[in-house]
Parts: sequence; structure tokens; C-alpha cells
Amino acid sequence: MQRISMAMSPHPSTFAPLVFAGNLEEGMKALAEAGFSGVEISLCSVDDLDADWLADRLSEFDLKLSAVASGRVCLEESLCLCDPHPAIREMALERLTSILKLAARFKAPVIIGGIRGKLIGEDTEKAEQRENTVKSLRRCAVIAADLGTHLLLEPINRYETNFINNAQDGLRLIEDIGHPGVKLLLDTFHMNIEEADPCATIRKVGSRLGYMHFADNNRLAPGQGHIDFPALLRALAEIGYSGFISAEILPIPDDATALKQTGQYLHSLISEIAGPLS
Repeated sequence: MQRISMAMSPHPSTFAPLVFAGNLEEGMKALAEAGFSGVEISLCSVDDLDADWLADRLSEFDLKLSAVASGRVCLEESLCLCDPHPAIREMALERLTSILKLAARFKAPVIIGGIRGKLIGEDTEKAEQRENTVKSLRRCAVIAADLGTHLLLEPINRYETNFINNAQDGLRLIEDIGHPGVKLLLDTFHMNIEEADPCATIRKVGSRLGYMHFADNNRLAPGQGHIDFPALLRALAEIGYSGFISAEILPIPDDATALKQTGQYLHSLISEIAGPLS
């Protein structure tokens, strides 16, 4: 059966699409009871989470750490990889490296989404900021590989950033980084805005796809909006995708209901449409 996960956080966050934010143990228990096989954890700092405690909870609830998200480093503390100031970029890189080390303990990849930040200034300044980010991510890719894990580059829609909005942007950046330890993460919420044909995008990305975020067009649980998830699952089956599908959704109407809706919908859909992909 295809592996499913859900994005959570050990602390409350200004980043809204997280369930059980601040109640991680309760959320992990609910995931296990609902038949999920993984948990994605969003961190601002490794100090947010005790690694030994996490290892015990993952074992207790028979879950795998599917990925660690790093966007809050930029969102909440303004440490962004494309910052024009070298000292800020270095601090962001140090923070990201510490998150990589924690993730590697659990053989989990690290998501490079919002931590990129936004490009500012004139075109020449933006080009320099992009190049600095490429250099930083190349360094991170080497560190990740040495630790036995990898990076996941996530395109984010134009209303949230101006830096890597769609899959083509992401693939181009991955080529510029030039390291095999960087895969693409596709998020259905962002794809609904940026991709003319999300299924065709999945087929084009192919083996370079490393992770999926599922959220409906309204950022609610899959099945609560108009995205054609059956078609997306067929496309994933066509490319032989065997990674996690992780729900990154708003906790609406509440955490428990959003989690339950996601689990029921995805289990039913995967069983009906895709069968065992992994």
C-alpha cells in the first residue's frame, strides 16, 4: 500500500497548514490509529525537538519520519538562503545543516521550500541572490549525501514567493545545483495554481520526483475541494512513484477531523485507483 504521511509541528507556528501543531505526540498517536505510516515534521530549529524523544515516539507508534520541513527558519526568523547579506545566508545555512543532521538520524530527507526566501531588487541583484542560493544548496546536497540523506526542492506558488514557482523552475535549479542528492517535491495545492496540467507535470518530472504533498485547492484535506486526485494517483503509478504522499493541510474544521478525513479519503482512493505502488 502506498505510504501516507501528514505534516505536523512540535510547536505552534505562523505557518498555517499544519495539524496538531504544538501537540505532536497526540498527533502521532492519531496518525497511527488512522493507519498512516509516516509523519512529516516542520521545524524552526533542532532545539524544538528532542531526537531521543522522537525516536521513542516513532517506535511506539510504528511511524517513519517521512521528511523534515525547514521553511519556518525563513518564515519565522528571517534566515533565508537567498538573503543579500552574507552573514544571514551563513546563519541560514548553519541552521539548515543542523536540521539535516537531525533528519539524517532517521534517514529522512529535508524539504527546501520557504527557506529559500524571496528575490529582491533589480534583475542583476536577483540573479546574484539566485546564484548564492545555488551555491548554498550545492553545499547542503554534499552534506546531506555524506550523512546518508537528500534534499527535496519544493516549488511554491507565485502568491507566496517569486523564487521557484513551478516544476520547470525547480528542475532548472536542480540542474544548476548539479548534485544527484536533490529531488523535486510536488505539492498539489501549488500545482493547482501554477501547472497547466498537473498530471503531465508528474509524468515530465518522472524519476526526479522525490516526494508528494497532497492538499486540495482550498488547502483542506484531499477530497474537500476540486482537485482530481484519482488522475494524479494514476500519473504517479505511471512513473512508478513509491515515495510518501504527505498531507500538508489546514486544521479545518479541527485537527482530528482533518486528519480523519485525509486518512479515510487516501486509503480508499489508493485502494481503488492505484493499488500498491510501493
